[in-house]
Amino acid sequence: AVVSTQSTGNIDVWDLMDRSHEPSMSQNISSSAVTSIVPYRVSSKQVLLGVGDNFGTLHILEVPWSLRQASPNELTAMSSYFERECSRIDYYKDRDANREEKIVDSSPQIPTALETDEEEEERLKKSFNNYLTMEKEFLVKLGLRKEDDPVKLIH
Repeated sequence: AVVSTQSTGNIDVWDLMDRSHEPSMSQNISSSAVTSIVPYRVSSKQVLLGVGDNFGTLHILEVPWSLRQASPNELTAMSSYFERECSRIDYYKDRDANREEKIVDSSPQIPTALETDEEEEERLKKSFNNYLTMEKEFLVKLGLRKEDDPVKLIH
């Protein structure tokens, strides 16, 4: 469980195994902002939470058993949760960077001189040869073609 504070005087308890988008429990502690939280283990069966507020008042709360006792697979589940979240963040960073590149690349291009028929034919041959090469690689990955099968390129 993760405990966070609010300037409204509430503390939020987050059970990320249950819900990651909202706190599992929210408790009003004071009418002023909570400024500090300190856990204190009294014994193996009791954990207290000292909560200080902006007025200098100390509130003592007992942590329920379900929040102080980890489930058998909690460490593994939380590790995988954080790995997924990190991957998701990386994905969005890459996606945003790619979008910015596309915006820059999509600026209007000033047309250059028209290409001659020979230049156009050469460009189309090169493009088609690239297609044939990628097609062969794809078929090899599918196991429908052998690596050493030649590609019939256009010259």
